[in-house]
Amino acid sequence: MDTHTIQAEAERIFRAVLLTDPRLEIPDEVRDAATRTSFNASTLSKPFLPAPVKCTESSTALWALLGTFGNAITARRYGISQSCVVSSDVASLFLFSFLLLGVGGKPISDPAIVARYSVYDLTAQMTPWRRLVTNIYPTRDGRWFHLHGGLNSDRSLRMLGLPPRADVADEMEVIRQLEAEMKNFDAEWLDVEANEYWRQAGGVCLTPDEYRASEQGRALVDEGLYTIEESLSDELPPVPWPEVKTATFRPLEGIKIVDLTRAIAGPTIARLAALFGATVVRVSNMELPDLGIVLFESNLGKRDAHLNLKTEEGRTALGRLIQDADVVVDGYRPGVLERLGFGPTYVHAMAKKRGKGIVYARENCYGWKGPWKHRSGWQQISDAVTGIAWLFGRMWGRDEPVMPFLPNSDFQTGIVGCIAIMNALDRRNKKGGNYLVSTSLNQLNSFLISLGVQSPEVQQDLRERWPDMSNFRYYDDLHRQMRVLANSLPKVAPSLFQEKNFRTIKGDLGVPDEEMRFLGPAVAYETTKLQYDSGSCMRGTHQPEWPAEEKGS
Repeated sequence: MDTHTIQAEAERIFRAVLLTDPRLEIPDEVRDAATRTSFNASTLSKPFLPAPVKCTESSTALWALLGTFGNAITARRYGISQSCVVSSDVASLFLFSFLLLGVGGKPISDPAIVARYSVYDLTAQMTPWRRLVTNIYPTRDGRWFHLHGGLNSDRSLRMLGLPPRADVADEMEVIRQLEAEMKNFDAEWLDVEANEYWRQAGGVCLTPDEYRASEQGRALVDEGLYTIEESLSDELPPVPWPEVKTATFRPLEGIKIVDLTRAIAGPTIARLAALFGATVVRVSNMELPDLGIVLFESNLGKRDAHLNLKTEEGRTALGRLIQDADVVVDGYRPGVLERLGFGPTYVHAMAKKRGKGIVYARENCYGWKGPWKHRSGWQQISDAVTGIAWLFGRMWGRDEPVMPFLPNSDFQTGIVGCIAIMNALDRRNKKGGNYLVSTSLNQLNSFLISLGVQSPEVQQDLRERWPDMSNFRYYDDLHRQMRVLANSLPKVAPSLFQEKNFRTIKGDLGVPDEEMRFLGPAVAYETTKLQYDSGSCMRGTHQPEWPAEEKGS
């Protein structure tokens, strides 16, 4: 009989894996605070998400580390000693929390809400013809390749010799047409052509062993969940935590963060920082597409300002923001911000000139070493190349890769990024200096795979509880699977949806005084109150400046 429980495995990962990993450079104060961290025993104990890997346990353990880091900083800043309790239920829902968002009393799937966030789909990516470009397809040499359209499928379709638009409503017909073209190519050729010629994301579906044996896998074999590079200098002395008047005692209050990210992982890093008290200004560009359904949630707690960074005016405004910032979060394709003039070298030089260190936190798909480090990538691509997709396929008895039903690596990388930023800020407080934080989806997936798969007994139980999932094939993309997840999870695990797991706040999403209902934090403290200072807002709602109370602080 399998005696596995979510809480026991999450605690093992937290205490025996994360806290003891020397690559993460966990301070002694955080290890001490870990004695006050516990896991809510009233949450579900049996794995319930239909996954062969330990998504719930990993997310719960990472939330525990995030909460513990926050607790250590809170003790240093405010002299508060308190417990930290982690909810594995909320940590699980966090992995697809944008699907749980309510706006104005309506679910995120309501046509009226869909119409509002669809204004950001500037390239019609949600039409079947363009959406299903982002999918797994068999290739001529009997392998599998994950094609990806990003936020604009034009290049991928041109690569296949297909038109950018086609009025085909039937999803299976779209899949058949795309598959017919993909079978004209070998997987390795597609990998080179998509990434190096068309500069579009894509990856061969590898098994975990194939990825570990690849040049990219070998390059990252010694990398932890994150890396922090410090540059100490007499010109960059220790930086005191900001003096704040607070009733919430959150660890990052007064910290100013410039959010230069899109999609999911990067915005989640900055959103979690806002939850823990930081003031976040997201820089968006109204002329570029965005993931509207995600943005409605990921802008919680943030101000959002439009800047075109290809103009002198936009670059000047960004420079002013960074001049007073503590952290810059870069989630763009590797090299983009360098070409715009705001890579880590220049931002660190700005910090040295002002005499106050800065944390430059960057996130990408493949990692920051190896032959693929320059490539564009997405959650699906990381899941394909690291072997996650093959593990999902095998769980359902398929001899083919199958995409996960949720953007797990995106959201968990978001947790990792916020942990690493807290670590770097803590070191800046103690030692001064500039810091470069690096995270990636592949590092997260490698960590997840290293934890091992669920036992045969657990996987069989999950197959029995999720019979509809057994029908999924290689061509069932994230959207097709999430429909089943959204419909079935309330039946499989109804206790997850208790009102205590959710919060409300006034949003700024186009309707005055409109209430948002969103998933609350997965950690709770005795004294500190985690909250967002504002609801989500539309892109370009604010000016590119810090709020008055934050200027010069």
